[in-house]
Amino acid sequence: MAKGLLAVVILVLGALMTSELVRAQSRERGGEQIVKQQCIKCHGTGVNGAPKIDDRAAWSKRMGQGLQATVASAIKGHGKMPARGGIADLSDTELRAAILYMFYPGAASAGSAAAAPAVPADPHRKVVDGMEVFLGVAPAGKGSYHISISLRDAASQAQIKDAVVEARVANALGGSTKKLEAKTFDGAAGYVNDFRMEGRDAYTITAQIRRKGAARPSEVKFEFKP
Repeated sequence: MAKGLLAVVILVLGALMTSELVRAQSRERGGEQIVKQQCIKCHGTGVNGAPKIDDRAAWSKRMGQGLQATVASAIKGHGKMPARGGIADLSDTELRAAILYMFYPGAASAGSAAAAPAVPADPHRKVVDGMEVFLGVAPAGKGSYHISISLRDAASQAQIKDAVVEARVANALGGSTKKLEAKTFDGAAGYVNDFRMEGRDAYTITAQIRRKGAARPSEVKFEFKP
């Protein structure tokens, strides 16, 4: 398994466990149920270019802007796929569970069977100064990765589109600092740039976020191993 793909798998595994626990508490439909009821019609065989179920390489490309952006795209509808996959009463949580199941159905099944003592922390999500900060990492060529930061207001869940975001990606041997460019991916806002991350050493990704009108920037740190 490619190193970049492995990183996405690790991210999704944590999200899968969280999704199953939330579903158990709220009695919402599970990802497997939704996929077998509806999504399999296209994602089972790849109709109209839909990424096939369990094709993690194909799904990783769709998640280049992060899981939240992928969910937002499915809510709105993408290409020939209707909004919410054609199930009007599908909640955001249910839709997220379906995407996670299609990315890695084996892990979803294992997560459902295992009893976890507590909801695990998502290593790619931080909360700081009233913001939810989501990290997305996707391969962009040999030794290069797309780094994306998505922001939401923790109280209203509204996307934050007018921030200035800078990221430093570094390990013990050094690193680089770049401004992230604001971009919109199928209605989901994010801040993106490419960074070199070579070798097997862990990197610290430090994001400096300045919201409009804020007296000082907010800072969050993530750990990532290529």
